[in-house]
Amino acid sequence: MQTIKYAVISAAGMGTRLGLNKPKCLVEINGKPIIDHLLDLLKEIEQVRIVVGFMETELIDHVKRIRKDVVFVRNPEYKTTSNSHSLWLASKDINEAFLAIDGDMIIEPKSFKTFLSQCDGKKNIIGVAVAKTEEAVFVELDQQQQVTSFFRAPASGIEWCGIACFVDIAFTPYSERYIYQFIEDYLPLDSCLITCCEIDTPADLELATKQSKSFEL
Repeated sequence: MQTIKYAVISAAGMGTRLGLNKPKCLVEINGKPIIDHLLDLLKEIEQVRIVVGFMETELIDHVKRIRKDVVFVRNPEYKTTSNSHSLWLASKDINEAFLAIDGDMIIEPKSFKTFLSQCDGKKNIIGVAVAKTEEAVFVELDQQQQVTSFFRAPASGIEWCGIACFVDIAFTPYSERYIYQFIEDYLPLDSCLITCCEIDTPADLELATKQSKSFEL
């Protein structure tokens, strides 16, 4: 039986670095939009919430054709707020553990299933991945594979990948801090290595298209 009942997908941003003039989660990877892949992974989650902003009508219409019970949370200030504000909007009334996933991720299903099996609703767990760029938010892990710090430089082999299960981390509205900066206040925290690709740039999109062919999507 699935322990976690809620999942929040942050998909309000403009994705300007990708340059496609559409929400990143509607970009197709191997013939299928990213959001479709994410919803496939979350079939057993009772309530999925998607934070929308940029071109929200197109995203909402698309998602409704796939899963009619998704709850949409509007972030009309998506141009000026960080991803932590979007997460706060969607989770402020959730009083139990929930999943948080960036809406620009392609995740290997087997890897995600392993992550989900570790989410017992009692502890925070942070998704990490093998670093793919020098612009990532890198993490330091101790011998117990707990995240002990986040940093931007120098480049490291492991990065924060925008996936987590949160139990008691408090987010605040209109903060300039990003999600990982809120997490810092609670370190050290357990981690789970996830096979995934984040799509921010055309180079990321090319890499994700190639690598995800082996993900058994």
